[in-house]
Amino acid sequence: MKLNTILIVDDEENILNALERVLEDKGYKLFLADSGHKGLEIVRHEDIHLIVSDHRMPGMDGVKFLSEVKKISPDTIRIMLTGYADVDIAIKAINEGEVYRFITKPWNNIELLNAIKQGIEHYNLQKELDRLNKLIQAQNTELKEWNFKLEQKVAEQTKHIRNLFLDAIKSLAFALEAKDKYTEGHSRRVTEYATYICKKMSLQKEYTENIILGCMLHDIGKIGIKENILDKNGKLTKTEYEHIQTHVLIGERILTPIIKNETVIRIVRHHHERIDGSGYPDGLKGTAIPLEARIVAVADAYDALLSERPYRKATGNVNAIKELRKFSGTQFDPEIVEMLTTNGYSRVK
Repeated sequence: MKLNTILIVDDEENILNALERVLEDKGYKLFLADSGHKGLEIVRHEDIHLIVSDHRMPGMDGVKFLSEVKKISPDTIRIMLTGYADVDIAIKAINEGEVYRFITKPWNNIELLNAIKQGIEHYNLQKELDRLNKLIQAQNTELKEWNFKLEQKVAEQTKHIRNLFLDAIKSLAFALEAKDKYTEGHSRRVTEYATYICKKMSLQKEYTENIILGCMLHDIGKIGIKENILDKNGKLTKTEYEHIQTHVLIGERILTPIIKNETVIRIVRHHHERIDGSGYPDGLKGTAIPLEARIVAVADAYDALLSERPYRKATGNVNAIKELRKFSGTQFDPEIVEMLTTNGYSRVK
């Protein structure tokens, strides 16, 4: 039986050796390269089924390398390793190199081995599907049922890949949020407040679960905002404020390729719209703003009022409720404000 082939590309010898040790005796045929250029030479001359590549390499970085691999061997499964959490790189790698997984250094051996195993399984399934498709087209219509079954398996694998990457995005969002004492735990608390509102409004379980996911990811786009602006201790300039506003569009751009959930996408894009139409990015007004976005807007503002920021101190629960009611009907949906504030809801610990 022919062994599956794996190419490891990294400019650091110790990393190559470490990855080789992780994969030895796992039933794969291994190739090693210490640069993107050498890796491309191997891809041109060998049948490579899966690649694990570093991102930061001299001469040719991982995004460029995997993009070139795609041209030479489009069916090869591509996994990127990087030593820092940069979503822009992940997006670029996905869009240009069609990366199967994005794994940060230092890696977890079990996670890496599982990703490689799933990648090889995906490769083998796709190859088998291609083989059967050719056979069907050539002579045997009876194989259509097998083709359908394999397509189902590939669809399940694709869904699984999307879920894995979504989990990675959530982990990244929480990790970056935790780096800043002013935003640590923000998404968790917004989720708690929004869940409370959903229960009081007797919303359906599936819809509530979608809103919960949207809360977790609502500020993912802030990864693309300059840190010196996010952490600025003072009033933002017009240009800086316009830059901050782009986080809702960045978030939508990050999530649209990997999550097919319109409720979540609408939360990410519209949670800064205002009832009077003065919000962003689309200036939606009243009930034109999706309900889920109106719920998250109130939960988000409530936590912001209760939390310390570089430019102001936190306010107490009583004052936070007064502030929400002050802008009820202009910035916030009055019904949702009442749902959160009527029974004296207090901040999640």
